[in-house]
Amino acid sequence: LERSKTLEWFDEIMKKQYGEDGLPRLVFHEKGVETPGEDEIATDDVCSLKLKIERPHAEPFTKQKIEMCKKQGIPPQIAMQTYREGWWVLVRAKRIGQDEEADAKLKEAAKTRAEETLAKNPLLQALEAGSQKRLFEEEEENTLSCAWPFIVSNVAQKTGNVQVKFKAPAVPGKYQFLINVKSQEFLGADQEFTLEAEVLDKEDVEREEDESDEDEDSGDEENDEEDDDDSDDEDDDEEEESKKDK
Repeated sequence: LERSKTLEWFDEIMKKQYGEDGLPRLVFHEKGVETPGEDEIATDDVCSLKLKIERPHAEPFTKQKIEMCKKQGIPPQIAMQTYREGWWVLVRAKRIGQDEEADAKLKEAAKTRAEETLAKNPLLQALEAGSQKRLFEEEEENTLSCAWPFIVSNVAQKTGNVQVKFKAPAVPGKYQFLINVKSQEFLGADQEFTLEAEVLDKEDVEREEDESDEDEDSGDEENDEEDDDDSDDEDDDEEEESKKDK
């Protein structure tokens, strides 16, 4: 009840200042999870969450900022440069369907990740044993796959694309990706939605090798051969100079 009253108060303040269309919200027109350049998602892939976003509050915000600048005698171009609007995208993954073997693998993967995180983070190492135990026993779906911030620095920007990279689950299966979008500045602007996707076992997926890597390797070999030729030429020159000195 307390939170509901707070949100109502905030909405009223924003409407008075920016108008009925001035409530800060993001509208998602396109949402999808994929492995860039591939037809499928495989375990341990670097995935991409792609979002096409609209900011309906861009126009009323811009008008109000310009009016405020005029009243204060500040050039709008200068004032607009300081505008910042921060958002966070949080990604979690939940496996759909019951499978004892897969569930065991998920728990093992979560435990391994927790151990790796603990080893790298001195703050977590300072936690008491009970807190560390809860970290190891945390459900996979409550573990963040990614926390990605993005900043809107142009108050008049109406649309944009956001791409969030995160690592695919380590266990194959059908997954529900839980997405939370949170605002740093505005109350009541947080949103959440889900996306479903199949994650295949990387051992069962054939992927073409990156040709650019092969080109780089061949290029390195050619450079090595050229370096060898150059060193041979230098040795010959040194021998000729030595004969002349004699």
